[in-house]
Amino acid sequence: MRHQRVADVMARDVVTVPVDAPLPQVVRTLAERRVSGAPVVDANGSVVGIVTEADLLGKQASAGVAAQASTWRLWRRKFFGRGVTARTAADFMSAPVITVEPGTRVSAAAAILARNHIKRAPVVDADGRLRGIVSRKDLLSVYLRADAELAAEIRSEVLDRAMWVPPTDVTVEVSGGVATLRGKVERRSMIEVITALATAVDGVVEVRNELVADTDDTHIPPSTPENVGILHPEQ
Repeated sequence: MRHQRVADVMARDVVTVPVDAPLPQVVRTLAERRVSGAPVVDANGSVVGIVTEADLLGKQASAGVAAQASTWRLWRRKFFGRGVTARTAADFMSAPVITVEPGTRVSAAAAILARNHIKRAPVVDADGRLRGIVSRKDLLSVYLRADAELAAEIRSEVLDRAMWVPPTDVTVEVSGGVATLRGKVERRSMIEVITALATAVDGVVEVRNELVADTDDTHIPPSTPENVGILHPEQ
């Protein structure tokens, strides 16, 4: 079964700032590109940090500046005209930065963002070079997959390819991301496996299993060298 990876949903056109960029350049880049944060990269294109509005405005907000002032005005008031233009992105960036790799599963990347309480993460290759950026919104896009697409994947990848269940034995219906499976399978132990595999399909919210089995094999002890010898003396 092919799971969606970060490379499938990430943004590839990433606004970046050089590690030695003067502060006015950093502010101007964020304001003109209308982004709230940007990875900071070195001369080799490797991510060394990230700079955000929070990094630049944290102290200003605690000073009680009027909330209605625009971000650009706040930055201009705080940094321009105070002789701080020699300061660079390296002075304000957050480092080390949480990153993910292009091949990371979407579900795993979502867990990384949630666990670290961040909204986005730079996507880097094995050498640390920037390849894109992924946000919570990007990762949640898997839940926008069409119901028909989800049903087709469960049918082909789970029932046909993984479990060899004939189409006439089990039906798949998906509504609002909730998959309902109805029909009969050969063994009861297959039901748990089918449920787990269907749940793992990217975009499936819930699996409602209404399957029944011809044989209850859940209490059959696992094969061991001893009982294999008993059943098959010729071995």
